[in-house]
Amino acid sequence: MVTILHRTFLLATLSLFAAIPAWCAPTWTQPTPEQLKMTSDPAAPDAPAVYLFHEETVDDNVHFHRVYAQIKILTEKGKEDFSDIEIPYEGGGSDIKAVEGRTIHADGTVIPFTGKPYSKELVKSGDVKWMAKVFSMPDVQVGSIIEYRWELQYSDDWYMPPRFYLQESAFTHKAHYHFVPLNLATTTRILTGKDAFGKETVANRLLYYSNLPPGVKVRAGMDGYDLVVENVPALTEEEFSPPLDSYAYQLLFYYSQASSGVDFWKEEGKVWSKDVDRFANPSDKIRQTVAGIVGVGDSDDQKLRKIYAAVMTVENTRLTRERSAEENKAAGLRVKTAADIWEQKRGSDDEITRLFIAMARAAGLKAWAMAVPERNKALFNGGWLDWSQLEDEIAIVNAGGKEVFFDPGQRYCEFGKLHWAHTQMLGIRQSDSGPALMTTPGATYQDNQMLRTADLTLSADGTLKGTVRISMGGAEALRWRQEALRTDEQEVKKDFETLLRGQVPDGVEIKTNHFVGLTDNTTALLVVMDVNGSLGTQTGKRVFLPSAFFEAREKPLFAAGKRENPVDMHYPYVAQDKVDLVLAPGLAIESLPKGTSIPIPQMAIYKADYSNAGSTYHQERVMAIGNTLFKAAEYPQLREFFQKTGAQDQEQVVLTRSAEGSAAGDAGKSE
Repeated sequence: MVTILHRTFLLATLSLFAAIPAWCAPTWTQPTPEQLKMTSDPAAPDAPAVYLFHEETVDDNVHFHRVYAQIKILTEKGKEDFSDIEIPYEGGGSDIKAVEGRTIHADGTVIPFTGKPYSKELVKSGDVKWMAKVFSMPDVQVGSIIEYRWELQYSDDWYMPPRFYLQESAFTHKAHYHFVPLNLATTTRILTGKDAFGKETVANRLLYYSNLPPGVKVRAGMDGYDLVVENVPALTEEEFSPPLDSYAYQLLFYYSQASSGVDFWKEEGKVWSKDVDRFANPSDKIRQTVAGIVGVGDSDDQKLRKIYAAVMTVENTRLTRERSAEENKAAGLRVKTAADIWEQKRGSDDEITRLFIAMARAAGLKAWAMAVPERNKALFNGGWLDWSQLEDEIAIVNAGGKEVFFDPGQRYCEFGKLHWAHTQMLGIRQSDSGPALMTTPGATYQDNQMLRTADLTLSADGTLKGTVRISMGGAEALRWRQEALRTDEQEVKKDFETLLRGQVPDGVEIKTNHFVGLTDNTTALLVVMDVNGSLGTQTGKRVFLPSAFFEAREKPLFAAGKRENPVDMHYPYVAQDKVDLVLAPGLAIESLPKGTSIPIPQMAIYKADYSNAGSTYHQERVMAIGNTLFKAAEYPQLREFFQKTGAQDQEQVVLTRSAEGSAAGDAGKSE
């Protein structure tokens, strides 16, 4: 399925939809005989599909955004990827109209789309509900050409300058982008809006940011802005890719009152900082609250730990359920200051961060806010003058003469740590000298530790029993704790079982017994699991066991031989496995894999050791990743590392069965 999400600028604060007549496009683009006969594309070898033509037209004077696509299907994967179309939009604020389509077979037969797109809800958060129009192209076959077009219609009193992303999920032979903006010099309408802090703004100029293919230029004329591109490479989705739209060819338009980037970030930073200080004012209520939390003789660290623990008790609506304005009004709730958040024991992620800052200031500490993007979504682009790209706020506190970073808006994030998506990110922070650019610190592998232990017994007939304990801190612990907030503990148990079943050997059954510390971010998260089933492959008098219990079915990362994008491993970590397998009488170890150490100097290390003491087989495995960001040029070295470690994890332990063991095994089978 192709999802048209970032191809259209959908404004989250659109007013009610006002109907606009659909565009009149009398004809489709007729494919050439060569295009109909294509079975592969020399310009994009092995491509499952290619865009023959893509066009987007936006007119802010009559409030529409039109999209047209003509796609050649070359393989079964291309058929699977492009037969179903999904177009997200904001329900109640905009709508997708004038959906048309047709499929052209290789022999020229035309099958028109006669169905009706259906709407489905994607997500509802507070007052915003995101929907999608979904439809399937008719009778798509390998060799077909599909064409479709649709129109996003929005209200007369809103203006939506487009964000054109030029790279699609497939190679594009030719694309055309056209934008007709408002004439700000002659329009009698005053273009107003509100920034992220509620401040009303008036735009007096049109700006754009561009990252274009070499030699390509935007044409500006009396008819608007025009851009034509040819032979645009696909934006290839690869595992552990950074947010690709941050690297992609793009043309982003926006109305602004800024005359330069320096002025914009300076002035918007001041407005934001003022809003933070207003909200995080250590009022009398906040000071009284903090006085009841911290002790007179507490150190800076002790004060912060107590304040952080108190803030962690506030319901985070980003992880539970955001209430609409009507719900808050009906409940008599208001949100104007940090004191309101504490009194109501409920707030958004940024409101909770500002509450923490207010409390830290009330305790006599210097505390600042910092606005950052989320690294799994986008990187900060100083050339695109839009504050909304700084999606989240974190806190910085001077404790004992050292600046410490906190992420209280991420419920259950550990004290003095950041969610991995907020690490190594350029953003804007408050400081004594005013707003300033800064990069957040990265995590270390010690921040994200996991210990997996297995205490198992193997009977002569291959029956396995035992217990698995998995202890984790940092990013993985935060992941499971937040999932429990979004769902419940039973759902997390099921998801954890599903994850581990995909890793342990065939025949092994895993059942989550209980969690320890699921709602306590001050301790490691422990998962206790019961193990049953069978283990090993028997051939005559020998039994073959996987040497790495926790990695028996894991496939090595980065199987692809080539890589186009940088690699973002998300966070550094160290994972340690300890497995003890007690063998029943009649089973003995014949051979063990040879221990090994596989390094990437200053980046990663893998160690594996195997031993036996009497009737017990013991395995220890350590995987430490110290670096998270790798250039595409470093991919071969990274891939080689994971190929070698994956091969080592597939080594086997060979057991022999005595006559006593064989009899016991045969008896077990006959039963």
